[in-house]
Amino acid sequence: MKRFVRFPWRVYWKFFFYQVIAFNILSIAVISVIDVRYRVQPFVYNEALLNFFVFSLFVAALTSYRFTRPIYRVILKALRISSKKVYGDLVDPNQEDDLLDDELDDISELDVALNHIHRKMKRRKAQFLRAQEESQAFMSAVAEGLVSVSLDEKILYFNSQFAAQFLSNEQVNAPILRLKDAIRSSDVLEGFASTIHTGKVHRFTVKLNTLVDAVPRFFAVSVNPIRNEKTKEIYAIVGIFHDITELKKVEQIRIDFVGNASHELRTPLTSIKGYVDTLQEDVKAGHLDQAGKFLNIVSRNIDRLMDLVNDLLSLSTLESHGELKLELIHPLQISEQILAEMTVLAAEKNIAIRVIGEVAPFMADAHKVEQVLRNLVSNAIKFIPNGKSVQIRWEGNSAQNVILRVIDDGPGIPVEHLDRLFERFYRIDKGRTRDAGGTGLGLAIVKHIMQSHGGSVAVRSAQDQGCEFICTFPVK
Repeated sequence: MKRFVRFPWRVYWKFFFYQVIAFNILSIAVISVIDVRYRVQPFVYNEALLNFFVFSLFVAALTSYRFTRPIYRVILKALRISSKKVYGDLVDPNQEDDLLDDELDDISELDVALNHIHRKMKRRKAQFLRAQEESQAFMSAVAEGLVSVSLDEKILYFNSQFAAQFLSNEQVNAPILRLKDAIRSSDVLEGFASTIHTGKVHRFTVKLNTLVDAVPRFFAVSVNPIRNEKTKEIYAIVGIFHDITELKKVEQIRIDFVGNASHELRTPLTSIKGYVDTLQEDVKAGHLDQAGKFLNIVSRNIDRLMDLVNDLLSLSTLESHGELKLELIHPLQISEQILAEMTVLAAEKNIAIRVIGEVAPFMADAHKVEQVLRNLVSNAIKFIPNGKSVQIRWEGNSAQNVILRVIDDGPGIPVEHLDRLFERFYRIDKGRTRDAGGTGLGLAIVKHIMQSHGGSVAVRSAQDQGCEFICTFPVK
């Protein structure tokens, strides 16, 4: 919006009339004295008054303009310093800041003061803009959502993370937005209200719906008051929303792992303890007819404990990012080794194992590839009925990856279990898995080994349609 600044005519006309009156009073007084002494003729008297009046008008107009012009320039400079756009017939919007350099008169000290104020304000404005840009860049760079609100809970500022999580496009562009419109959570609103009323920092954990994920996420919220440095009065509140969903998941996984591991260890230990106590009583009583049976059960449970401990150690090593011992491996050679190990177990259930396909040798950790193949083949043998078959297939794809497929024609896996199949200690049928000698960690180990190679593992299955595990090794 243009702002026109008029010339200060009121000041001009005041000076003008004061000078005209003063000049004419002075002229009348002078002529009156002359008339008293020298008896001036009336026509001369009148002509002198008229000439002096015209002369006074010219002098008054000139001196008034000369005096008022610097005032006008000072007004323009003051408005320019106050950052108001000024347009007028005598002012160029692009002219230099020092408007009065050509008029160094009695008002020059005011001009110097204004120039000093102007330069100081420009420096402070530049510093403020730089600090504001740095602050905004910092706020946008942090991973947490940040929002500041006034004492009446109107949102004053929010960063991009907060907007992405809680604000729609309409809310982002809204001229006025309240906290309750952005987050509909009584815990959050009460936390901000508590800080506003008490002036104390408030921290709490809350579960909120976000625009990023359809599933509610957990946030650790910290609400802090912003105070005036001099009066120490609160004038705004800032809230920090730290997403701890992943931490919650890790904590829950740890809790589940400890609980499951404890249960898996306690079950064979309880069995061993019971049979050993029974065997001790039988030995004292001289009844040794059941001793062999009890020792076999104890031995099986000890083997189960050893398998479980070994799997736990393997999983711990993989999760601690143990280094891979890369070497050139031959897939068919590794398959034949695993096939030789599984021959006895497969023969017990009359299960046929076939190795199909041929791919070029590739770089991988031979021991870990054997572990992957051993776990997948042994699982297939354990959980498919007698007389079925297992197929080990090696092949390449268009991305020059090596793909291992372990396929069986067993009863398959229900679809609802596929998403959780690679979780630690997850079992489709707990009783059946324990009877088969599984630890519940085999597929979790397979997943970690594939990830450590930069590859992936997937499963395809349906009820009564067999099962296929697909491991993709990137060629290195």
